[in-house]
Parts: sequence; C-alpha cells; structure tokens
Amino acid sequence: MIRGFMLILTMLSIGTLINELTDLPIPGNVIGMIILFLCVQFKIIPYEWVKDAAASLTKRMSLFFIPAGVGMMEYLDLLQDNWVMISVTIVGSMFAVILAAGWTGQILGKKDQK
Repeated sequence: MIRGFMLILTMLSIGTLINELTDLPIPGNVIGMIILFLCVQFKIIPYEWVKDAAASLTKRMSLFFIPAGVGMMEYLDLLQDNWVMISVTIVGSMFAVILAAGWTGQILGKKDQK
C-alpha cells in the first residue's frame, strides 16, 4: 500500500511540475492522474501496485471536499450575488453530461451489436 501511495504522489508531483514548467491550462493534479492512468494502461506500472491505495483514497473521498467547502465560505458574498447564474450553469452542465453520456452509450451499443 505504501508503494501505491508513493506512486500516486509521485505522479501528482510530476503533473504539478509539468504544469509549472509549461503553464498549461490543466491543473497539475489532473496531469498527474492522466500520467498515472497511461502508465497503468500501458502496463508500465502494474495495476496491483496502486489498486489498494486508490481504493483507500476513494473510500475517504468525501474528506477531500472539506477544504473546498471551507474555501467557498470566503466567497459567500460573491456566491450570494451570482447564485442564479451559478445554478443555471450547474443544471445546464449536468444535462450536457447526461446527454453526452447517453449519446456515447447509444453509439457504443450500436457498435457492440454489429
């Protein structure tokens, strides 16, 4: 499990470093997880090495939202002024994701039937 955590943290650090060096508009943690995914996908890193650590982090995922929630309290006045626009954006995004997932499922389902 320690090896898994170390690999996850290493990929996070590499992603952050790439973000700092290139000024990409993608957060470093996302870049790091893409790198980790690619390493596992292409069998550079065995899945078993990170499986237990990833499962442990996923179980405790709700703890990672606490800092974001506390940080939002700092912008409470901004949220109160723009709550309608924020709500419309959230609902619109939700429907866009649902539609995209549905269309993707239909397209992939048709390929499976052939």
